[in-house]
Amino acid sequence: LLHAIDDRLPEQVYAHVTPACLPAMTVTRRPLEAPVLHVKMGLAPGVPTPVSLTRATPEILGPDDRAEVEAFYYAAYPGTWFHPRMLETLRYVGIREEGVLVSIAGVHVYSPRYGAAALGNVATLPSARGHGFGTAACAHLCRLLREDGISTISLNVRADNRSAIGVYERLGFERVAEYLEVTLGGSIV
Repeated sequence: LLHAIDDRLPEQVYAHVTPACLPAMTVTRRPLEAPVLHVKMGLAPGVPTPVSLTRATPEILGPDDRAEVEAFYYAAYPGTWFHPRMLETLRYVGIREEGVLVSIAGVHVYSPRYGAAALGNVATLPSARGHGFGTAACAHLCRLLREDGISTISLNVRADNRSAIGVYERLGFERVAEYLEVTLGGSIV
């Protein structure tokens, strides 16, 4: 398929592919950097709503919090894909410590109509990691999503991010599949 439409594609193509498909894709294009392995995880409908064991008080973040959220991501997760419009969903949860935003869990996908959501932009300031703030934010967000009627909650995480995977597994997420994130460059045929 890639070969058949290669002349209609841009110079660079960003893709998520199963590991077995990468050799077929690189017949016509070369990876511009090493592919990065990711894990797709899901919280099954029958899994109880996650519970946090920290005393942190989560709060819902919205459009009025945009500047603070952007500054937080700059410090905690530089280069993350965040679009301020997503704050309009009111499905971004923040945790503060001494008035400072130290952790956020949000969504990349949010569709009450279809009962599906994908967690995204989950991050904790480096100085606040290891205290359960990310777990608390994710647990609260999952509770909100379940209250919204969301039955399918998923997320993607780098396979080498063991601490994040551990958090998600403790919350009841299970591994569903693996994929490679890759940017392919100019045609080689």
